[in-house]
Amino acid sequence: MRASLLLRRPAALASAAVLLLVAAAALAGRWLAPYEADYVDLTAALAGPGGEHLLGGDGSGRDVFSRLLHGAGATVAGALLATGVALVMGVVAGTLAGYFARWVDAIASWSFNLLMALPAFIVVLAFVAVMGPSLLGTMAFVGFLASPSIYRLVRAVTMRVRGEFYIDAARVSGLSDLRIVRRHVLPVVRSAIIVQAPLLFGAALLIQAGIDFLGLGEPGAASWGAMLNDAAANVFRAPWLSIWPGLAIAATVLAVAVLGNAVRDVLEDAPIQAAGHAPPTPNGPAACPSPADPAALLAIAGLTVTHRTAAGEVTVVDGVTLQVRPGEVVGLVGESGSGKTQTVLAALGLLPPSGRIAAGSVHFDGADLAELGERALNRVRGPRIGYVSQEPMSNLDPSFRVGSQLAEPLRVHRGLSRRAARLRVLELLARVGIAEPERIYRAYPHEISGGTAQRVLIAGAIACDPELLVADEPTTALDVTVQAEVLDLLRSLRAERGMAVLLVTHDLGVVADMCDRVAVMRHGRLVEEAATRALFAHPAQPYTKDLLAANPHNAGPRPRPAAAGAPLLEIGGLWVAYPQRGLGKAPLQVLKGVSLAIAQGETLGLVGESGSGKTTLGRAVLGLAPVSGGSILFAGQPLPGRRARALLVQAVFQDPFSSLNPAMSIADILVEPLLAHGRLGYEAASARVTGLLDRVRLPAGTGERRARELSGGQRQRVAIARALALGPPLIICDEPVSALDVSTQAQVLDLLVEIQRDTGVGYLFISHDLAVVRNVCDRVAVMSGGMLVETGPTEQVTTRPHDPYTRRLLLSAPVPDPEEQAARRAARLGLAKEST
Repeated sequence: MRASLLLRRPAALASAAVLLLVAAAALAGRWLAPYEADYVDLTAALAGPGGEHLLGGDGSGRDVFSRLLHGAGATVAGALLATGVALVMGVVAGTLAGYFARWVDAIASWSFNLLMALPAFIVVLAFVAVMGPSLLGTMAFVGFLASPSIYRLVRAVTMRVRGEFYIDAARVSGLSDLRIVRRHVLPVVRSAIIVQAPLLFGAALLIQAGIDFLGLGEPGAASWGAMLNDAAANVFRAPWLSIWPGLAIAATVLAVAVLGNAVRDVLEDAPIQAAGHAPPTPNGPAACPSPADPAALLAIAGLTVTHRTAAGEVTVVDGVTLQVRPGEVVGLVGESGSGKTQTVLAALGLLPPSGRIAAGSVHFDGADLAELGERALNRVRGPRIGYVSQEPMSNLDPSFRVGSQLAEPLRVHRGLSRRAARLRVLELLARVGIAEPERIYRAYPHEISGGTAQRVLIAGAIACDPELLVADEPTTALDVTVQAEVLDLLRSLRAERGMAVLLVTHDLGVVADMCDRVAVMRHGRLVEEAATRALFAHPAQPYTKDLLAANPHNAGPRPRPAAAGAPLLEIGGLWVAYPQRGLGKAPLQVLKGVSLAIAQGETLGLVGESGSGKTTLGRAVLGLAPVSGGSILFAGQPLPGRRARALLVQAVFQDPFSSLNPAMSIADILVEPLLAHGRLGYEAASARVTGLLDRVRLPAGTGERRARELSGGQRQRVAIARALALGPPLIICDEPVSALDVSTQAQVLDLLVEIQRDTGVGYLFISHDLAVVRNVCDRVAVMSGGMLVETGPTEQVTTRPHDPYTRRLLLSAPVPDPEEQAARRAARLGLAKEST
């Protein structure tokens, strides 16, 4: 399959043909050449091409074509040797340094930095002078000097991969470091190597040719560099002599580079995927759109969006009609894949290359945005329409400071000076509730939290005083208290500036808190549209009713039998500290003497804001965080090492996509821990995987697919299946449904409860959503600042909390009822005033 994809690329085919000719010359040149490399015919000296000498003769009367064929072997062999040495040294050292870090990284980086500081060409000349002219020895030394470039690349890629959740999942599964490196790290490093190795080969070939050109190679040996040396000596009498070896060198270097990039693309790039349909049959009729309002600020009419995919063109938005009036807040809601984000991207002219508007119009203040060119669109986007995207960190350039990214649009659209733009940015940062505007202005994106990053994006979106703000899932990645603060900010900005807002979300609590009208989407179509209070009170469509019913705030607590027996997991006085960079800086204390216990078959909910320490506690139990004090006992015994611990405790991570290796099939992901522990043979392990997929209700054939081909809910089901594979008595669920829409959340929560009922497994359920915790947990522990502030039965903590912090958490979570949400907001703001 991949070979056929490669054959469809003309440049790759041409490069492969050139390299086949070079390989044939290198391997069989001595038999293909009409003359020996050193055969001299004095009558052919400097003879032009033709006759008995196809490409002419050189300055000594040797046949140029024969020497070109004989020289291919030495030239290519030397470049391959240097490339091989550099790759072996760089890949091995870079992988070990990037994966193990600490002292391994310190020693390796110091050594390769020292090597990189050497003047390479001068050192090579010195090596040749000391060791004598030897092709193999010289090129092996060149590879040794070139290895730092590979080392730095591999180290950087490995350090990035090491932080992925699927590496943590492999450690939790009890895989050895060697297996993790071989199975999970090196396949990711591969793509970078496939691109870098051809460039290194080309550089080595040029260096080898340069050494021979300078006359420092093996005397009398045929090589392309030696041919260039002879051509230089006769440049005025036979200038054409340099054409043939120069053409051979250039063609080989170019062909290797082009073919390497083509191979990388075929191996690593996935076909374009779109969350679309072709087209679906909705459960109910499409919503009857509101009558066209000539005063509408944004008017979307009959919008249809399609995407090109490997399977053909699919429809992701199908005839959507929607209006936003001046000063109005409109919510666009639906499950993941419903088409709501594609609708706003199409309206703003931000569709990826695979997408297009197939039908319909998008009018903003009378102008059809779909008909505008990029330059005209840029005069609308930013100055008149602000946009807040779903992922704040991925929309801030990591190479530039926050302040410069916010100041640039002001200078472009408003013509402000550098000083005026800086003052305006500082004013905006303070307006969106950032306590230290100067520090954030100078900070890089990686130095700020997710909540601060979202505030930064909002500041950028309102910088030019837009008439419309489009906010796509602006609070999805935030905990409930930060979410409440961001919603308060949007509400105050709307009131202050008279700004209209189009709010895209799957959280009906956010809609109840913010919106005047709601439009509900499913399978790319608008199925219902109504005023917010009317829709929540009397939803017309079955799909809207299902969405409201699936919301955890609308579900009562499940009846659960009380846990019995001795504690399964006991945590006593746990301290976790992380070292900080900088001389004399004290370690950062993340957990401060935390104690709790979980019984067999019990679900303990652990809640708190981001940074409260709840995830760190789970990672400490899994062996992924350094424990600086206290104890962790399992069934009364200290937790064992990685391999044995995997049989006792497993995990379901927050992000269902990044916790699954994108390069592996689902079957390989699930079978790996079974084979690594040697508990089953391959056939029995494969049968176990089939049973696990059936247990989590995934369709047949899922095992052959990869994570990118599954929905968010399906990926999380795979993660649950992996946690069950080794049959552990305890599973740590770290925000297992926070990245899912409400209907998928309900399905996953039901699955977890059913598995617990059938297997008796215990859960440590980490979440920031008290409504979710109330549905699945027997007891709840609340964390703040690395300490437990409240612990008790679920019903008591989630309805009658004792601690003010828990009350604030409870009141911060938006509920899908406009009347109740207004009362909760008032109570929360009153609590905040009391605390100040």
